[in-house]
Amino acid sequence: MSVSSAQPEMNPTDIAATWTILSTQVEAFIQAWDTTPETTTRPPHPRDFLPEEASGVRQVLLVELLKVDLEYRWLHRGLPKTVAEYLAELPELGETPPADLLYEEFHIRRQSGDTVDPQEYFERYPSRANELRRLLGVEDVNRTTSMFSGRRHAQIAAIEAGMQIDDFDLLTHLGKGAFASVFLARQRSMQRLVALKVSGDRGTEGQTLAQLDHDHIVRVFDQRVLKDQGLRLLYMQYVPGGTLHAVVEAARQIPISERTGRLLLDVIDRGLENRGESRPSDSPIRQRLAGSRWPEVVCWLGARLARALDYAHQHGVLHRDIKPANVLLTADGSPKLADFNISFSSELSGATPAAYFGGSLAYMSPEQLEACNPAHERKPESLDGRSDLYSLGVMLWELMIGSRPFTDEQLSTGWGGTLERMTARRRAGIDPELLAQISSQGLPGMDLVLSRCLASEPDDRYSTGAELARDLELCLQPQTQRLLAPASQFSWRQLARRFPLSSIVAMAFVPNVAMAVFNYVYNEQQIIRPLFEKQPAAYDVFFRVQATVNAIAFPLGLGLAAYLTRGVARAMRSPSYRRELSFEELQALRKRTLRLGHFAAIIGTVLWFLAGLAYPVAIHLGLGGVPGWVYPHFLASMTLCGLVAAAYPFLTVTFLALRSFYPPLIRLDSIRAADLEQLIRLGRLSWLYLLLAAFVPMLAVGTLVLTGSTAQFALRILCGLGLAGLLLAFALVRTIQSDLAALAPAVSLPGTSAETTSESFGHF
Repeated sequence: MSVSSAQPEMNPTDIAATWTILSTQVEAFIQAWDTTPETTTRPPHPRDFLPEEASGVRQVLLVELLKVDLEYRWLHRGLPKTVAEYLAELPELGETPPADLLYEEFHIRRQSGDTVDPQEYFERYPSRANELRRLLGVEDVNRTTSMFSGRRHAQIAAIEAGMQIDDFDLLTHLGKGAFASVFLARQRSMQRLVALKVSGDRGTEGQTLAQLDHDHIVRVFDQRVLKDQGLRLLYMQYVPGGTLHAVVEAARQIPISERTGRLLLDVIDRGLENRGESRPSDSPIRQRLAGSRWPEVVCWLGARLARALDYAHQHGVLHRDIKPANVLLTADGSPKLADFNISFSSELSGATPAAYFGGSLAYMSPEQLEACNPAHERKPESLDGRSDLYSLGVMLWELMIGSRPFTDEQLSTGWGGTLERMTARRRAGIDPELLAQISSQGLPGMDLVLSRCLASEPDDRYSTGAELARDLELCLQPQTQRLLAPASQFSWRQLARRFPLSSIVAMAFVPNVAMAVFNYVYNEQQIIRPLFEKQPAAYDVFFRVQATVNAIAFPLGLGLAAYLTRGVARAMRSPSYRRELSFEELQALRKRTLRLGHFAAIIGTVLWFLAGLAYPVAIHLGLGGVPGWVYPHFLASMTLCGLVAAAYPFLTVTFLALRSFYPPLIRLDSIRAADLEQLIRLGRLSWLYLLLAAFVPMLAVGTLVLTGSTAQFALRILCGLGLAGLLLAFALVRTIQSDLAALAPAVSLPGTSAETTSESFGHF
């Protein structure tokens, strides 16, 4: 047979082309075996199906061909042959054959009825003993490591659309993998359309999927086993929109700048038309997708898949094969996770992670690659949901950019060497230049989300799918991202975090100083000047009292502010301290942060009121007596100025707290229902302070007019400052409301729509 005619002309460094070469040649070898008369003594030889040039592809292909050859010889034709004989015929196998080939011989010999002892292999191939012990530790020692199970593979490949199998009429071929074919079928007994997966009778996908009931996981109906044929029929919900793989392929044909949500819908519609199905009418989801930018579509899909994985993980199910071909799409574009063929369920009796040896290498986490490598000590049961989230990150990256974040390795020394190099590449992290491609897509925060998904160490990744979904949803909220994004070193927000107390004092100090100046001028003209005409020492006493009161009030206010903000200030200055805080401590700090503006207002109001009492008493003592009207006049002027000064410090300090202090304290695992309630209460309170800022100047003007005050300058200043202050206060309140609406999705509980949460602030 001529290999060149069957082998596709593709660059073997492209991993997709490599898999195509492998499958093409192995399928050709299987066909050659099936078409060779059973009486022959000269069956097809693996060397005839190898490419002529020496390469990593040739070595890997040789091992896979030998696995198929072992199966046919021992189980179907009675022409047994050992790996030792292959070594003599094929020197390129080396002195020691790969462990997976030795394991294949072991389990095929056992299936054929041959008595075989693992110790025999440990002694004959001591350099492979540890790897063989790991492979033989698999619960089902008859499980094959071959990519193609010879006769079974040919049997599945022979099933075509138009045939009937059991209770199903096969209508259309939907997809094909290494282990199964999927058809659109009509179930006769139920008169319904289903997706029918035809595979060998192995694995626990049906039992696994039967445990799961989620909007974004394909719903399984049931399964049937055809024992006489060794086939399993898994029938499930038919999802008509095709797979995400078709979307990735279409996206690669279009420049990134030209991709929109319409691309996703066009791929779905073309798939429907090719299967003779009509294009669906526009639903709200389709309308939204059509008007979305491509990064927003990727984010939207990713959030839903992350929630599906979170649901599966909570039910003890790991997927372990996340890739575009395993994500189905509904007609309106919603994703559904499918193909749990190599998943592991901790809830399923009799299943162990080691029993599911496989996956798609290009999307695997470094620890999953290590678990798939018999030469590595990592055990499959050490994997957890963070490995699935890594694979999801790779898939979202590919969907966003059109290529995966890691260069696929060229095969050169067989599976073991390839797995080691792929693992090392992932351990090295993401190239900053590639990460910049994500940043350039104009979706704030997406680069941080994907880089965290693809962290080489599981501890540095998202701990749950819900956490990842939340951050993806927040990426669709630009204002939220602007608040949550790490502040640059030289930004005012970062400066405020380095000097939190100084920042709070500055925000509260300016309004109080402005009102202190106004109050001084007013009191000097309306109270002290009339007293001076009768008591010449009035000015000296007034100046001494003012200096004394200010010398006490301002340090006292500063001390109270330092005391009330001490925890927040420490958390702002020390990121390491923030990371060490417990859930309860973080939640308490968030609550205190939201009350900083209220503290500033209360401190100012109390000190102004006390000063209103202290001034007339001190002046009375200094002058030896003052008229009775001085007492209420001082108290009224001080209290009114204090109320005006209270409103603005509340607004300015609250603005500072929301912009600079609150975002670093948000950590998903510490979110409680009370957090959102606190934001809502603060939103309502800010409107009350706005009313205070508007009402008090008008009250002061009215009081001056009714009392017949001759301080025309005070009236003019109050009117001017009142109007300007009201405009400033209104602008601050609107900004605060906007920030609250942006922060609300970040503190909403899992399962709450970020968009709905944000919109809940619209009624304030």
